Amino acid sequence: MPASDSQGNNFVFAGSTYTATNVAVNYGGDLLETSHLGLASGASRTYISPALKDNEITVDYFGSAAITVGSTGTLAFAGATYAATTSGGSVTYAVGELVKGNATFKVQ
Repeated sequence: MPASDSQGNNFVFAGSTYTATNVAVNYGGDLLETSHLGLASGASRTYISPALKDNEITVDYFGSAAITVGSTGTLAFAGATYAATTSGGSVTYAVGELVKGNATFKVQ
């Protein structure tokens, strides 16, 4: 039985289609510790959920144009749709090749 690979995994951001070569998802919202210095020895620390939390999706991609840091739009990937803002990234240009890049999206 042939092995399947990740070729052909496309995503759309702000109306442009890109081919994903690597994807990482970071679920945001680290818990905030609310313990105080008066805790008794052996007592448990207390935590609360953050008021603001964003998940991040980082993707390496090929495309005909670079994704600009700070741009916002709809991100459609793997059957899901998100409101997204690009918070970081990098891009490599070479003569005769597609644009190779990396983008980090804050998604809600």
